[in-house]
Formats: sequence, structure tokens, C-alpha cells
Amino acid sequence: MLFALRQGGQRLLWKSKGTLRGLITMGEGVAYQRSSPISVVEKPYHLFIRLDGIGDFWLWLPFVAALRKAFPHEPFILLANPLWEELVPETGLFAETLTIRPEHFRRKPAYRREVLHALRTRLSPARYLWQTTYARRSLLDDLLAWALPAEQKIAWERTPLAAEPRWLGRWIDRQVYHEVRPSQLPPLIHEWIRYQHWLRTGGWPRLDFSIYATLRNKWQAFANGSPYLAIVLSSGQVYRVPPRSILQSIIQAVQRRSGLPVYFLGTARDRAMAEELSAHLAMGSSVNLCGQLSLLEAARKVGNAFVVVGPETGLVHIAATLGIPTLMIAGGGHWGQFVPYPAEAPFALKVLTHSLPCFGCGWHCGYAFSTRKAVPCIENLSPQKAVEEALSWLERLWGIPAQPPLG
Repeated sequence: MLFALRQGGQRLLWKSKGTLRGLITMGEGVAYQRSSPISVVEKPYHLFIRLDGIGDFWLWLPFVAALRKAFPHEPFILLANPLWEELVPETGLFAETLTIRPEHFRRKPAYRREVLHALRTRLSPARYLWQTTYARRSLLDDLLAWALPAEQKIAWERTPLAAEPRWLGRWIDRQVYHEVRPSQLPPLIHEWIRYQHWLRTGGWPRLDFSIYATLRNKWQAFANGSPYLAIVLSSGQVYRVPPRSILQSIIQAVQRRSGLPVYFLGTARDRAMAEELSAHLAMGSSVNLCGQLSLLEAARKVGNAFVVVGPETGLVHIAATLGIPTLMIAGGGHWGQFVPYPAEAPFALKVLTHSLPCFGCGWHCGYAFSTRKAVPCIENLSPQKAVEEALSWLERLWGIPAQPPLG
């Protein structure tokens, strides 16, 4: 009963905020629809809106690479999150990147007006405006699409798990987009399967995973020549960060088996945790790089590692898709949508989790009473079980017999 009440209360609050933001979108969007944009017709281009996290952007790249093949001579312009903006030029997919701070845009009307005026002045009408965010937010992704001019605005059905009521989301879609393609897939199916379905129904090329191989080859020039283990400590949300005991057990076991030095990666806030974890390793066998690298430098670092360990976060997805054996400690909030990867995906990713029947909850956890610690599907993962699964999986990759860790 308590579980259901807590989870229901979280969903109700979330839905209430979504409804309010959707209504604000209605009011502001209609105003922009009635005004004439300041624009000059130029060479046709494609405008993409992508303002979510690092991992969302990274897993989306094969979709854009496929569209690049379909429209090889028309420039792509991206509205991007400054969080991962520095990765965009590395892909070679976009002619220009314009950044928008998502939380500022949603919460600060003055910033929102300033950004929309600047974009409407700067951008001529696009040939296509692509809205490919499945869990799009009305007061961000939809309002931008509403306000910016394009000959054709294409979107796909938003997730039925969206924050705004379904009727409100459909009303906004009818006002904003020239075409809203049906999804026809369950909400918690992997993003790559959804993107492939979208490409197939549009008659466009298949997902192009070669973008990851291209980036790995490009970044190999930054390898330091000696193999190492990379440990990622940061995550966008505290409740998705594994407890120290789990990380410590896995790191010690993998280092003992491999004999390799450890590099800790994260933000400046993670330095203390990295120091504590280093204290349990052999002296001089670890390097604390938390807070010292840019996102691009950290991506190159994981892209040249021997093994990567970390929570479900963008850097860990980057490592896995660059072909690095990756141990990811993940919860079940969006289980199936981002992890595990589809069986046909050509990447070495092992997901370690504590399975619960409530997987797919959207992180509206009925168990957790604080978002300042890991959710139960992460916190209750047995360190011993995690080590056994990790070493058994690595054994198959390395071709060495798995043995219980020492100590």
C-alpha cells in the first residue's frame, strides 16, 4: 500500500507539472504562430532539435548518420544542449550548432523570449524540421518547433509516458507539426529499434553504426600507449550512482585480474569518492582525473581504455559503442529503452543490476524515500554477485578462466 501511494504521489506531481508546462506552451505557441518570423530564404537545410542528455545524443547519432546518407547535399543544423556541444563537431554530421540551455528555457520566460527572438532572426525557413525526441517536453522541444519556420515539420508520436496529458500532447502536435508519424512500438523498447523503425517507415537508409567506428579511429591518436581501466563516477542523477561498496568490489576484482592501472573520471564533486576508492588499491596504481578533463577529453579517455566501469551515464554509453568492454551498473527506471542493448547491437556491454518487478517505473520509485541515494535496484545489488557476473563476462572476452576475487 505504501509503495503504491508513494509511486502514485510522485506520478501525480510529475503529471501536474507537465500539464502546467503544456498549457504555457499552448499560450506562447499560439502567439508565435500568429506572428511573422523575420527571415530570408536561403539554401535549404535541415533543422534538428536535440536538447536532452549526453547519452540520448550519443545513441541518436546512427539515426542522424543514416539521414545524412539520404540527404547528402543539404546542410544539417542542430539546436544542442551545451552540456555536450563540444562532441558535435567531432561527428562531422552538422554544418552548424546553436546551443540552448534547456532548464533556463523551461523555467525563465525572459531567457525563452530572448532565445526564440534570436533564432527567428538568425534562421531562415528550414526545408525540414526534425523532432526526433521520443520523450519530448512541450515547453522546450515543442515550443521551439512551433516558433521556428520550416517548410515541413516532422515528428513521431510522443511517448504515452510523457508528463503532459495525452489529449494535450495530441493537441500540441496537431498545431505544430505538418506530419506526426505513428510510433507503433511499445514505449520501453530500445531507442535503436525505434529509430530503425522510423527510418524504415520513411524509406530512408538503415541505422549507420559506422559513425562510432569513425570516431574511435579518430580518437585513437590520443591513446597514451599503455592499457588502463577507466572508472566513471559521475551520473546526471544521484539516485543512479552506485554505492561505493559495489564500485570498490568491482574495481578491485577487475584490477587484480588485469593488473592494469586505474583512471578515475568524473566531475570535481567526484574527487573525494575517487580518493576513497584509490585508498583500497595498490599505491601508485590509480590516477584521479575527476574535474580535470573536458567532456571531449573524457570521451577520448574512455574510448582508449581496456575496460570501462561506471553507472548508466553518457560516458559509459560512449565507451561501449566505441567497442570498449564496458561494465555498466544500471537501475530499471527506463529498462529496455536504453539498456540492455538489443542482442543484434555489435557492442560489448554488460549491465549489472538488481532485478525488481517494478522495472520500467520511469524513476517514480515506490521504494526510495530519498533521491540523495541510489534507488533499490542499484543499491541492493550484491557486490559479490556483481563481481561474479563481471568476471564471468570478462572471462569470455579475455579468454581466461574466472576465479573468485582474492580477499
